[in-house]
This record gives sequence, structure tokens and C-alpha cells, in this order.
Amino acid sequence: LERTMLRRAPRLSAALRALSTQANSAPAVYVQKFGGTSLGTPEKLEKVQGIISTWHNKPARVIAVVSAMSSYTKSEGTTSRLLAAADAAVNRGRFGPIIDKIEDTHLAIVYSMLKDHQVKEMAREHVNGELTHLKRFLESLTVIRELSGRSMDMIIGTGERLSAGVIAAVLQQHGVPGEYVNLSNVFDAIDASAPDFTELAKERISEKVQPILDEDKVPVVTGFIGHVNSGILEGIGRGYSDLTSGLVATACRADALQVWKESDGIFTGNPTKLEKAHLVHHVTPREAAELTYFGNEVLHPSTMESTIEENVPVHILNTFKPESKGTIVEPRSSHPSRGVVAISSKKGITLLNISSNKKLGSTNFLNNVFARAAKHGIKVDLISTSLVNLSFTLHETVTQKQIQEFVADLKDIGSVTVRKERAIISAIGEGMRSVRGLAGKMFTCLGTEGINIEMITQGANEINMSVVIDMHEQQKALEAVHKTFIEDAEDATQTA
Repeated sequence: LERTMLRRAPRLSAALRALSTQANSAPAVYVQKFGGTSLGTPEKLEKVQGIISTWHNKPARVIAVVSAMSSYTKSEGTTSRLLAAADAAVNRGRFGPIIDKIEDTHLAIVYSMLKDHQVKEMAREHVNGELTHLKRFLESLTVIRELSGRSMDMIIGTGERLSAGVIAAVLQQHGVPGEYVNLSNVFDAIDASAPDFTELAKERISEKVQPILDEDKVPVVTGFIGHVNSGILEGIGRGYSDLTSGLVATACRADALQVWKESDGIFTGNPTKLEKAHLVHHVTPREAAELTYFGNEVLHPSTMESTIEENVPVHILNTFKPESKGTIVEPRSSHPSRGVVAISSKKGITLLNISSNKKLGSTNFLNNVFARAAKHGIKVDLISTSLVNLSFTLHETVTQKQIQEFVADLKDIGSVTVRKERAIISAIGEGMRSVRGLAGKMFTCLGTEGINIEMITQGANEINMSVVIDMHEQQKALEAVHKTFIEDAEDATQTA
């Protein structure tokens, strides 16, 4: 028996090696997220199907997550039109012409790109079915005249359902086994801020998507992810499809999440405002998270949270220049020697300054302010404190009504000053902690331009230094800060 086992051992070892090789050579899984402005015309969609086809034929397993279509700009996009239709219905206005425009956008793709009769009819019926259901729902709103978060979700989700169904048909026309996956009913209702939201979402998504992926098909997934408490726009924001793509990537254990947009990736500054801004090929997760939150619109903040926790790289690429290297957000990467990596900005900010009336001790003063902020649902971007003074900027989602009620609620503990039309300018980089004199440089470069700093903060993570200024000086401030921290620093490095 021992001799028999010894003779079999080499064969057994070879078999194990073969199995290991097969496992290691399994096709990689890529989640590809396409924004609405990459999808809204036949010419654009031709680029998208080419990207999906290329990766599918590598071979690789591909999952496409799609937004609602936008022909040229977001204001002309399906989501904006759906919001306008909802508003018209509640106010007993004419929503029919708006729905006709949505229909025209999608049927233009159906009739121009789909030659196979069966595929064309399937796509046409999908569009007609979704829009018929939408019209009936809008008609009911003309009677009810009230729009809840749940009702808004019913309307908003139409955009992604239309998009995903049509794109799946386009892929089939080109010989790629695309299959429409509707995530609209993943949740009946859920709090997107709940601790178990991510895990529950991943579980539900995996149940829907993984079986299709295992059949070597290309799931074309709606970026709309079901009903969120208070409505998906309020609970998550307009970038909800980015969040969905991150959840799909982690649920299906993707090798990478590719976010395809009209931009090459993350730049050292906004290239439409800064002539010398250039592409950054690698950023760390923390840099990406800070840039996303403080004005860079490439990714939704929650996308980073879901992917980085699961060590899924995020690759930002240009739909119309697929050969471009883009920007990679690599988990666990760090570049401590780079200093400031990029400059970002946000405008239309409100700055609140609260001075204590000294009836409360410093601890109670701060506790009271934060408790009342929570009570009124006030979201804060930046905070600067002293014993008797507290300054903070309000997130752009905070409404004027919330601000007024919050300010009124604070009058018994101090005086409040509200300054509107402010902007935040942020210098961001993982290596900032090792660079001395950054705050001094910020004061100097803005002071030289005659720009007053109303508030300055540096986070405990030491990768973000932000200042608040008058919004009307934003452009001048951006140019000065980018020159000081990016252009001059790169010139010094090249000279050295």
C-alpha cells in the first residue's frame, strides 16, 4: 500500500498543480460604470459597446453598470427630464411633451443601432413598457398632488431601467451576450446611512448578478438600486449610480472597478479652470476620498468607501479616449514624498460663525451646537473651534429652510453670523504631513493676490488643508494655489 501511494504521489501532485493553474487562469472580473453623458446618442453608445466588447473578448468577465442617458448635458438628461415631469404632474402641468423627449432619445438608439428584428422589437417593447407605466404613475400624481421620496424613486428609477434595457440589446446586436439586470427592487425601503447597508446591499446584488455572470453573460445593471428612505436623491445624492457600481464590484469580488467618463481621470486641478492642470496617474484611497468630497466630481464619495474596504482598485478612464492611461486609485498604496497632489474647490458654500454668550462652559457650548445641528439635519464640511467660538461650513445639500431654523434655534446660546456665497479651496496630498510651512505658504500666496482667508483648517489626517474665501475670488485663488503648490513644486523638483 505504501509503495502504491508513493507511485500515485507524483500523479496527485501534478493534478493539484493543474487545478491550481486553471484556478489562476480564470478570467478576471471587471465592473465597468458608464455615466449618462457617455450613453445618450448612437455615436456615444457605439464607443461604449466597443469598450465592453473589447474587454469581454480578452477574455474577461464584464459587468456593466449604467446611469440614465444624457444626450449632451445633465440638464438635457433623462434624470433631469424625469424630475421636470414629476414637478409638472404634481402641479397639474403638461408632462406629456417631456416624456416624448425621453422616448425620442431612446428610440433613436433602438432604430439606428439595432438591425436584428427580434432584438429591435424586444428593445422597443422595453422602452414602451417603461414609459407607459411612468405615464400612468404621473397621471395618479395629478390627483394626489403630493410627491413622497418613494414616489420620486419610482419615477427616477425609470431612467436607469430604460438605459440598461436598451444597452443590453445593443450588446446582443453586436454578438455580446448582454442581459438586462434590474436592481430597482433590491430594497423595498432601506436607510442608506445604516451600519448594515453595505453588507445587505452586497448580498442582494450578488444574488441578482452572480448567476448571470457565471453563465459567461454580460450583466447590464441599473445604476438605480431600489427604494431608499426619504428618496434616493436625498439619501444618497445624484451620484447614486457610482455608489451602485462600487457595491456591485465588491459583491462580485471584481478585480477592478472601471469608471468610464468624459474626463481622462483626476487632474492636479480643474482643467477647465486651470490651464496648467495635468493628469495624475496614481492617487491613494485617502487622497481620492478627500478630492471627491471637496469638489472633484469624478467619483461619488461612497464609491471609495465600498471599494477600498474590499481592496478593489478603481480605474478612472475616458470613454472617448480609451487608450488614455487614466487614474488608478490603488488600495493600500501611498506616496508620502509627493507633498500636495491636487487642488480642488467647491463654491456656493455657506459659512456659519457662532460666538458663545458665555452662559455655558466651553464643553456644553460645543455639545449644544452639535446636538442642535443633528436635530435639524445639518451636514458640515469644515470646522474650526476655540473655547467660545465655532465656525463651520455647511454641506451644499443643506437647504435654506434648515439654515434658518438652525440659526433661530441657536440664539439662546450665542450670536450667529451667516455668510453666503463662499468657496472652499483645498490642497490635498498624502505627503503633506512631511512638508513644513504649508499653512504659511497658503497665507502668503493668497495674501499676495489680495485674497482674504476667512477660515483655515487642516484635518487630523494631515492630507487636506482647506481655506474659506469669498466665492467671487475663487478663480484667482485657484490659480495662485495651483501655481504655488503644484507648478512651482514640480519646477523645483525638476531643477533639483
